[in-house]
Amino acid sequence: MEKEQKTRQRGIFEDYLIPFTARLSKISYLKALQETFCTIMPLIILLALIRMAGSLVLNPLGPVMMEDGLGLGTFLSGGLHDQAYRDSGLFRTLSVCTDYLNITDFIYYLVFAVILTGKLAHTWHVDKILPVLCTLTCYVLLLSLFNEGMENVSLFFQGRGFFLSLLIATVNVLAFRRFSKMSIMRTPLPLDLSPRLVYSMRHFIAISMTMCLSLVTVLSWILVEKFVGSLPAFLASHFSQSVAQNPLVAMFYEFFRRFFWWLGLNGSSLTFSWAEAFYVPAQYQNEMEGASFIFTMGFFDALSISLLGLAVSIWVFSFKKRLRSISAYSLPFLLFSINEPFLFALPIVLNPLFLIPYLLAPMVNVLIGYIAIDCGIVPVFSHTFGSTAPVLLEGFLATGDIMGAVLQLVWLSVDIVIYTPFVIIINMREQDERLTAEESNSPAGEEVRQS
Repeated sequence: MEKEQKTRQRGIFEDYLIPFTARLSKISYLKALQETFCTIMPLIILLALIRMAGSLVLNPLGPVMMEDGLGLGTFLSGGLHDQAYRDSGLFRTLSVCTDYLNITDFIYYLVFAVILTGKLAHTWHVDKILPVLCTLTCYVLLLSLFNEGMENVSLFFQGRGFFLSLLIATVNVLAFRRFSKMSIMRTPLPLDLSPRLVYSMRHFIAISMTMCLSLVTVLSWILVEKFVGSLPAFLASHFSQSVAQNPLVAMFYEFFRRFFWWLGLNGSSLTFSWAEAFYVPAQYQNEMEGASFIFTMGFFDALSISLLGLAVSIWVFSFKKRLRSISAYSLPFLLFSINEPFLFALPIVLNPLFLIPYLLAPMVNVLIGYIAIDCGIVPVFSHTFGSTAPVLLEGFLATGDIMGAVLQLVWLSVDIVIYTPFVIIINMREQDERLTAEESNSPAGEEVRQS
């Protein structure tokens, strides 16, 4: 019976998930993406903390400054309230500071595109410096298109930044590799020039064509979205808000968001078109018009705590010292829903052993949240402070009720329960592998190998 159970376990992991993951791991493009995330991890953490400070502390309508919160804004403005406070110079100054902090999204995706360009160039055996210069130029010119404030820059790159990073980096590297090999693209040069100058000037036409092609590609995509129609607008015109508020649809949204992250892609950005079409407007209507939509951006931001359950489960139940140390190291970041260090350090990305619970836990949380809010136990998420707000505090602030924090605590408890069996399975697999290794090193095992 025990032998059959082990065979059944082997059938799930060794026969399906592990070979599937092994094939994905060999894709050079996914490797470059993982290396890019790991390289810029300190910047990811820093920018996430800056965004948190902007949304919680400096935001004039946030919990620190607003009269309904700590009321620091009223104190600093000399006791102004309501509309008088909104018309004050302090309110305008804080609004400008918050808008400029929104540039963190642009900085993040700019650095991501630059590093990814270098990684792809190395992977595909192309010179790094010149494609990177093309990427930098594309982003500078792209930024010049936005003349309506930093808030629009943030909104644009929050949903499209990752896709643009992939597009710009990939086009630049592939185009330069193609153009640099064409003899017609090499500029004739005079003799006795320095080798470094010869190399760069010889590729003058190739780099110019690469830059033009990259800009034309990006601008064409932006113009099509502006004049023909964006993907969020297309989705909003073909589906109703009631469809997006269906719990099954919300569960599928969360499934795809997490599955993209498991592949090493930014799932939040790649699924943002659906969120921008439905969950962002629902959040706005809850906040400004007193609507009662259950699934909003605030709801899914609060849902980002699910990996904290895995960290707790590993720290309590895992026998592996490496996993426990990574869990303890990542815990402070996970408390602020900064999941990237844990995703790539454990790793969860392309790890078949964590695929099922990583997808299952947030989907169960969606269902629990729907039931709790629909039954009136928890208020709707009528405020949003970003996904990096501290755990439990975010639930309280986003709903304006202590039951929002209780909901996050329930989510966390359920996640621990879901992840724990898989952590125990990892312990069992490690014990089996250790016993197998000991048997193979034993005298009897040596005799079997010799025979």
